Order: sequence, then structure tokens, then C-alpha cells
Amino acid sequence: MEDNVRAGRCVVAVDGPSGSGKSTVSRRLAAGIGARYLDTGAMYRAITWAVLRSGVDLTDAEAVAKVAQEVDLRIGTDPQGYAVTADGVSVDADIRGPEVTKAVSAVAAVPAVRALLVARQQEMIANAGRMVVEGRDIGAVVAPDADLKVYLTASEAARA
Repeated sequence: MEDNVRAGRCVVAVDGPSGSGKSTVSRRLAAGIGARYLDTGAMYRAITWAVLRSGVDLTDAEAVAKVAQEVDLRIGTDPQGYAVTADGVSVDADIRGPEVTKAVSAVAAVPAVRALLVARQQEMIANAGRMVVEGRDIGAVVAPDADLKVYLTASEAARA
């Protein structure tokens, strides 16, 4: 592990409950150490946006997986100029809206969607060199060999 860090490779996995500050801390950390930044939750939200846009039934796992496989998902890794597009459409604001928020858990629960996105996330991490990755199950599933694993928590009052 020390050799990887000295050579410039460093992966930081940031996990924790919703509203605990994962995104803010992760972006600031990435900018501070000159690393790339990956918001895995934004990937699930962008896929959810595409599924909703396609009109497929959220309970049809096969149809949801097909949309996930076919959507052209692009996610930036610059902590200062972060952007998410789906099929060429900027979805930065849309993926944080109530419609996507309400549906994202159902889409993320589809095993084929999880497998697809975890593989893509692992590929991005492998190619990044230095990266701060935030989301759910990052240290356990996505980047189990991360150089540093952080689990952020916050009181209910702070999260609200």
C-alpha cells in the first residue's frame, strides 16, 4: 500500500448516511489532495432519471436493467467542475429533484444495475490514480482495497 501512495496512487472511500456531509467533505478533500472525485450516488440517480424518462415500470427489473445498459452516462471527476449527463442531457439539477429521489432506491435495488455501476466505478477508480469516492458501500463493495476508508456520521439535527 505504501508503494502505491508514494507513486501517486491513493483511493479514499467515503461512506455514511444521507445528509452526513459526504459530498461536501469528499469534494473538498479531493481538491485539497489533487485527486479526482466520484459521486457514485449521482450515477444511480442519473440511471434513475433515464429510467423515469423512458417510462418503464420501476418494478420491471429486466426493463430497468436494459435502460441502465443502454443509457450514455457520463460523469465528471473534477471536484471543482463536476457534471453529470445522460444521453447527452445535463441532469445535474434533475437528479436531485423529488421524482428521482423517490425512485432511486428501487432502481439501485436491481442487481443488474448494481453490477453494471459497481464495475464502471471500479474501472474509473483503477484509471484515476488518486481519487476520492463517495457513496454507499464504497469501502466494503466498490473499493475494498481503498487506502483510507472514512465513515461520516452526523446527528439527526445536523442531517436535517
